[in-house]
Amino acid sequence: MKNEKELVSAFKKGDPAALEKVMTEFTPYVCTVVRNFSRGMLTEDDIDETTADVFIRLWQSRQRLDPKCGIKPYISAVARNAVKNRFRALRPPAEDIEDIEAADDFDLEKSVELTEALKCLDKGLKTVSAEEREIFMRFYFYGEKTSDIALVMDIKDGTVRSKLTRTREKLKNYLKERGFENV
Repeated sequence: MKNEKELVSAFKKGDPAALEKVMTEFTPYVCTVVRNFSRGMLTEDDIDETTADVFIRLWQSRQRLDPKCGIKPYISAVARNAVKNRFRALRPPAEDIEDIEAADDFDLEKSVELTEALKCLDKGLKTVSAEEREIFMRFYFYGEKTSDIALVMDIKDGTVRSKLTRTREKLKNYLKERGFENV
């Protein structure tokens, strides 16, 4: 395969060689996304199983891939969803609504406020440049290191760090202007 578009195209057509190449090339990346997104809550065996699940789901949904967009963002989204599904599977179901207990320190008001702040943050991310948004998302949502982001985006590590700082400040001001003081 000459490039990623050809790889995605062959993968989308169901080429087993393309599946093997995708697995070989992206397994370390998927493991990293799963490990970072699970925040240390999964065992190594769970991480390995979740990584395998990612490639199964990726293969099953390969028709949704767009060769123009590349495969890495799609893999990342599938990996994050696989982690969420793993957490759901690990959580024992409650037999009855009365069996569900909130943690002693659960604060509904803070939970609602956090949900609203996250919605506002999502809107705020649309106000920054595409490059700033990508750096922010890679760092905070995908758990990538600044050095890795710099390498992928072909910019200096210091540039990544300074853009993160400026983007955080912009988003903090955006949230404060909308009434979210304690963020």
